[in-house]
Amino acid sequence: MRVTHLLLLLLASAPAAAAQSTDSGTVDSTRVDSTKVDRTRVDSTSAGRTKVEASRADTTEKEPGSPWRTSYFPYITGAANDGPALVGRVRYWQPASYEARVTSSAALNLDAGITSRGSRGVTAQFRAPLLWDGWRLFALAGADRLVRYGFFGLGNETVFDKGAVTDAQPFLYRVRRTRYRGVVEVTRRLRGPLQLALQANVEQVRFTSLPGPSKFADEIPSRVLEQNDLAGRLALVYDTRDNEYNTHQGLLLEAGTQVGSGNDGYTRQYAILRGYLQVREGTTVALRLAGSGMGGRPTLNARFTLPGWENPMPVLGGEYSHRSLDTGRLSGKGTLFGNLEVRHDLLPFGDLGAVTLLGFIDAGRVFEQESFSFTTSHMKVGGGGGFALRILRSTIFTFNFAGGPDGFNFSVGNGWMF
Repeated sequence: MRVTHLLLLLLASAPAAAAQSTDSGTVDSTRVDSTKVDRTRVDSTSAGRTKVEASRADTTEKEPGSPWRTSYFPYITGAANDGPALVGRVRYWQPASYEARVTSSAALNLDAGITSRGSRGVTAQFRAPLLWDGWRLFALAGADRLVRYGFFGLGNETVFDKGAVTDAQPFLYRVRRTRYRGVVEVTRRLRGPLQLALQANVEQVRFTSLPGPSKFADEIPSRVLEQNDLAGRLALVYDTRDNEYNTHQGLLLEAGTQVGSGNDGYTRQYAILRGYLQVREGTTVALRLAGSGMGGRPTLNARFTLPGWENPMPVLGGEYSHRSLDTGRLSGKGTLFGNLEVRHDLLPFGDLGAVTLLGFIDAGRVFEQESFSFTTSHMKVGGGGGFALRILRSTIFTFNFAGGPDGFNFSVGNGWMF
């Protein structure tokens, strides 16, 4: 796929202006307000918002009587190790006020997508951050098939030998993942920026080896692994971000515990810490640190997923956790990783959007036989740069060019990495 061709497709669909979402995030588009707003004033006001104001905004930012709207449009995104995906969306949503921390008080999205190599998926997702005073609701139901998910074995010392991938064994490090799942999460604001989130997740996942030799077939001689899982998670969330769709300033801290029934049962403790600092107009430094440890016998897919608040992320590898590694490159019962990113608006267009330059460093590792620990030993470190297209207030596409222990890696993301 040529990047130029992809950009033309994206810009062609921009006037439709709406939203897109993946497992790792949701991005919404809204109308450009007819009232002209001074960009400098808005940015400085957002950056200087106090915790009290942020708390009050959660309960007052919905437009009274704002009508629900329907939109439908196509968009292009990236699939895990599988090139571009063409997706169609139908969206039924209620706009939030212009100064709100979110772009919609509630939204129902129906998405269906496919790639040229056979990956496909259907998802229904409902988010309601401002529909009820002091409460948030997130619900998702979906089915997807990824035909080139990564599998390199378990543990931090697995090897990726690109020379071993030949015409005779093109799927040496690939596995097909078919997943059916449902998620419901309810969040209650306790006081100020402190919130409590309770999530229930049910899924059926089937991993199947592709033709020819593969690392998955070495681990699973039957070449098929099917696991069901019912999990519950409780998390404390501390959120002082100036806004949720294009954050410049603030903190998003969460810590939680999870209990799952899959594969005879498992437990998990995790924490994800995010911080944002606007160092000058149009330039933001973002930092994320995440750690997770599991006990018992977690399922394979539980090893691949970190259950973050409203946005679970695939670990470790890919555009949402480690951009210099393939999606699924590392898997284990525990994971520890960090991301440092600088975002600079090269061509700002106010409310119409921006072209943003990216520079980043990603580092991480997993734990399988050993217990989780805070260590920098045997970290996989990579970095690179890229650019982002922000259309209207929040529709964001990122294009990442990274180098690391496995060589060059290119990925496309929906919304900011975090």
